[in-house]
This record gives sequence, structure tokens and C-alpha cells, in this order.
Amino acid sequence: MKVGFEIKDHIATITLNRPEKLNAMDMDMYASISGHLAEIDKRDDIWVGIVTGTGEKAFTAGADLVVMHGATEEARQAWTATRATRFDLGLEVQKPLIAAVNGYCLAGGLELALVCDIRIASENAKFGCPEIKWNLLHGFGVQLLPGIVGMTNAMYLLLTGEFIDAKEAHRIGLVNEVVAAGRLMARAHELAEVICANGPMAVRMTKELALRSRDLSLPDGVRLYQALNRLVEVSSDVEEGTRAFSEKRKPEFKNR
Repeated sequence: MKVGFEIKDHIATITLNRPEKLNAMDMDMYASISGHLAEIDKRDDIWVGIVTGTGEKAFTAGADLVVMHGATEEARQAWTATRATRFDLGLEVQKPLIAAVNGYCLAGGLELALVCDIRIASENAKFGCPEIKWNLLHGFGVQLLPGIVGMTNAMYLLLTGEFIDAKEAHRIGLVNEVVAAGRLMARAHELAEVICANGPMAVRMTKELALRSRDLSLPDGVRLYQALNRLVEVSSDVEEGTRAFSEKRKPEFKNR
């Protein structure tokens, strides 16, 4: 199975499982990953998603160039699809996503990490947008990188095609943390459990507000906050949250 999918304690883990090819993604894998992300989005029993790759050599080296950009007419036609049902073409997930990056995280693999909200890297991780070396466009990542690492850092990665290590990725804000390879998945699960313990409506609406307000003026952003906050305040989660606070205990949220 090229893409694994497991659910445990309300945490879904998507695992790219093609280590002999550095977890490079073919057309079936793009579809499978996107399908699992959509499933995370719609299932009430899943609260947080984690994306990772098998082995220590690569999170994913990106698209399998032989298949995705090969000489066959079938491959060329399949690559031209532009739908929001694929993660690299605008598929949106309201649930929090964590990327656990081990080894190479390149090209389409970096795009997959960028659609996640939190990125944890092992010490051996390397990041890059090498498409330009092959006369290809990085595409979706070009639209995301400047807002995450700043225009100057984004242009360096995009125009040189050079790789950066985990330490540099952390310095420019591409990843949140760098951990030992043996601690990567444990740390990702720790963060997922912290998020799972928070108010579910507040978690979803916070992500929605953060994403939607990027292109809004401050007054419009405040109005969006007021609308989303109303949804949070009328949920049963607020009652449980405030009661737990006054009783000095951990809340037990049920509305997912």
C-alpha cells in the first residue's frame, strides 16, 4: 500500500509508503492523499490529522517525475487536471493538520507539508523547491511560501532550487520544531493530543478565521471574527469549557 491511513484516539495518520522511491508521489498517491485529507475533514471521529513518510530518508521527494511528467500522452493529460479535490490545487481541510517531516521534503512534498498547519522536522530533514532545475514550476507552493517564510526567503528557495536543512528551515519559520529522528512521531502525537484537548469549535473556527482573514482588511477581519465567534459562543462546548474552568478541571468536550 503506497499510502497508509490509520485512526487512533481521534488522530488520523496519513503515511506515504514508497521508501524505495523516497516516497515520491505518483498519480494514484496524489489522489489517495487528497482523498484521506477529505475524509479527515468530514469525519466527526477525527479531530487532528498527521502526515508523514515511511523511513528516515524522505518525507517525500515530491512528484514522481517519470510518471507525472513523463513522455506518455496519458501522463500529460492526467497532470492537467485542475480541481480543488487535490491537496496541491486548493483542497481545504478544516481540521488541524501536522506534518511530521523526516528526510527529504522536496517539490510536491514541500507543498504537502505547506498545506499542514504545523510542521515538525527531524534533524536530518531537508527542504527545497528543485522544480526550477527541471524547467518546471513549483506551483501551489509559490502561493503559500511567501506568507510563511517571507518573500526574501521564499524567492531564495524558489529561484535557486537549493536545499536547506532543518536548522535553517526552523530559523526562517518554515518548521515549528526540530527534533531527533527517533522523537519525530512521538512529538507529532503529543501536539495532536494537546489540540484534541482544546475546545473543538474554537479550534475549527480559529483555523477558519486565520485562513480567511489573510486577505481581508482589519475591519472586515473583525466582522468575520464576530460572525465566527457567535457560532462558538452558542455551542455546547462553551458551557462545558466555562464550567470546567470554574471547577478547576479539564473540560470534556463532546461536540466535534
